[in-house]
Amino acid sequence: MKFRQLFQHFKEMKHYFIVVVLVFGFSLYLGWANSDQFSNFLEGQMKGLKSLSQSLSGKDNPQLWFFIFIFLNNAIKSVVIIFLGLLLGILPLFMLIANGMILGYVLSLQTHESTLSVVLKGILPHGIIEIPVILISCAYGLKLGLLVWKSGAQLFVPDKDKTARAELVRILHLTKPLIVSIVVLLLVAAIIESTLTYWLVHL
Repeated sequence: MKFRQLFQHFKEMKHYFIVVVLVFGFSLYLGWANSDQFSNFLEGQMKGLKSLSQSLSGKDNPQLWFFIFIFLNNAIKSVVIIFLGLLLGILPLFMLIANGMILGYVLSLQTHESTLSVVLKGILPHGIIEIPVILISCAYGLKLGLLVWKSGAQLFVPDKDKTARAELVRILHLTKPLIVSIVVLLLVAAIIESTLTYWLVHL
């Protein structure tokens, strides 16, 4: 596994990381400040999660079931979204915006507790790992999408080096250590969310 090359490549990805953080932050603000305008979309996104959460809460060992669901859901989505970036980078961008708006909308609904309390108890313990991992996945998905665009454009410019295609192949090789890193970190995040976060929320 080329973990050293992957971490070195993070330096090359700094502009993409900045972009996804800004887009995520702006989407969070949109979901929080304009909850009425986007309520139908956001409620639709959350309805399935609410139903599933209620179902898991009714099982004999809800924390174990929450752990299994949280880990598989986040790991599968984070890995798949990288490769869906090959479809011109559209789906990683949508996932980034949707997640930011949903989180902002959830925070806007907190009427019984302060937003700070909700963040500290329900989001921060596991989110400090989970959110950066999801942002990294989206960043690599966007990078692959941009390289697909560039590779297509370079087909019509025969006098230039095919640098985009070579870079695309290089990043695809780096997805192996990237996936391992994502899965391990999300495993840790799922353990925290199904134990510490679960306990704090139910205090």
